[in-house]
Amino acid sequence: MLQRVGLGQVRFNVPGLTADSRGVVTGRQMALRFSALERLVSFLRLWSGEQALDDFQPGLRLVQVRTTGGTREALVIVPVASLPLIDAAARTARTAGGQCFTGAGKHFVQYRDARAPLGYDAVALEPVGESTDFVLYGQDHTQLYAAIGDLPLDKLLLRLDLQRDEGRQRERHDLLFMTVRRGLGGLVLAYLQRFQQRFQNRYRQGAEGLNAPLQVSAALCDAPQEGAFQRGAAFWILRLENVPARLVSILSHTPGMRLLAPVADNVAIELGYRHPVHLGSCKHAFPLDRLFLFGPAPTGVTVILPAPVFSPIADLVRLQPMPPLAPPATAQAESDDFRPSPAGSARTASDWRAPEAPPLVGRARPVGRVEMVVPLRLEPAPAGLSHAVATLVPWQRVGWVRSLCYALPPSAVRGYRLAFLERGILIVAPEALDSFPFGTLLHAPAPGVLVPLGMELRPAISPHELGARVGATGGAVVVFPGPDETPFKIAAETMVTLEALALADPSVRDLPVEKPVAYGGGGAADQQGDIEIENQPLGPMPLWGLGR
Repeated sequence: MLQRVGLGQVRFNVPGLTADSRGVVTGRQMALRFSALERLVSFLRLWSGEQALDDFQPGLRLVQVRTTGGTREALVIVPVASLPLIDAAARTARTAGGQCFTGAGKHFVQYRDARAPLGYDAVALEPVGESTDFVLYGQDHTQLYAAIGDLPLDKLLLRLDLQRDEGRQRERHDLLFMTVRRGLGGLVLAYLQRFQQRFQNRYRQGAEGLNAPLQVSAALCDAPQEGAFQRGAAFWILRLENVPARLVSILSHTPGMRLLAPVADNVAIELGYRHPVHLGSCKHAFPLDRLFLFGPAPTGVTVILPAPVFSPIADLVRLQPMPPLAPPATAQAESDDFRPSPAGSARTASDWRAPEAPPLVGRARPVGRVEMVVPLRLEPAPAGLSHAVATLVPWQRVGWVRSLCYALPPSAVRGYRLAFLERGILIVAPEALDSFPFGTLLHAPAPGVLVPLGMELRPAISPHELGARVGATGGAVVVFPGPDETPFKIAAETMVTLEALALADPSVRDLPVEKPVAYGGGGAADQQGDIEIENQPLGPMPLWGLGR
């Protein structure tokens, strides 16, 4: 049972209670009771949005307790720093569905409310044993609790899952972190280094809309080991300052990369998500010697220990070869540097003229076009990327082709084209080659270009450019028979259709002419006379004896 505290009361039954100059009763500690862990998280979320949880440090304690009935609840034990702070904490706890008590040690009495502006005191103390760790005196009943164990705040924050927050992704961020897989690190660093140079050049030229130049630094980190016999994969972490919105959109939609927005000096949350608790007010829970990266499930939290040391991106990209100091001498320059003797018969050392040194400052001179010819090359291709459109059948298998012509569908007879070569017969289908399981099957990487099935041409240029370069135009066909064989070209007029070839049989084309016979109406049918039909009686059992 409780009793309201009167004005000027100085003696209390609950130990640890004292009254201030206004007569408000408080203890050395506050106990916030929550019937479920979800309500505790709601309190932490509400309180971290208004005040800093670090205001309760040191002395903040989260305890899991069990009632005498066996149910589990959660208690938040905080020190009493000031009366306004405690009033705000009590209001937030009641909003989250909890109760507020004040006291010290094991005994806590209900905190003041509108019915008791100065507070409450217990009529009598509840006898407790060694198994009882907390006693909460409420207006309706008194509850005894046994502590199960402490729940550290930092572990609770690491266990909570992130929630989607699309609005956070569209916000402007002056500082971002980005994680990149190690295999993509070189390409990403080179791309960002070029982007940073262009951005800085525009900033120096005074482009509109640019507040500060882009700054990028990076560090290589090792992921924490998941077990004693498992090694974490290394990854790159980049620190981007003054990131333009266009670059954020590109990086956030690229696989293998994660953008994270910092909420504290060493805490960052993946872009597009938010933590249930405002982590910026919980800096005391995150040691400064490590970096915490919060990601959605199943990624979770990545803790980098020790905190990475970032280096400028210009020091991490691969060094490019230095350009030559002077352009190479051309054939015309060499002829100009040689002066023949007046007699024109002998060349001496005095006939050679040393080339003039190029000026240190001046306009660069073009050295002419440098030809870089890369030959086409056949290389193995991934399986299943193409289908056969032609086949090269050797002459030893021509009989098979002739026999197969009788089984081909009408579309194949009308559409297939043939070319007779020294090495065999080339059969080309308009779209896909069917019913030819023999010969060297070929596919078409470009219109008019045939390559063995399972091979591809390198370098991978566009089909239109490939067909034009190799001369596969106007119906002509260019065949690459194999890696070690010379390609050849077949003109369009030398190819015939399978339908025309079948009709070229001389036994069908040159048939003998048979003389017609005139019909006069008086043939053999007229000489046989009229046909008469006679019906004979079969009797009562016409089928008798047929089964014998």
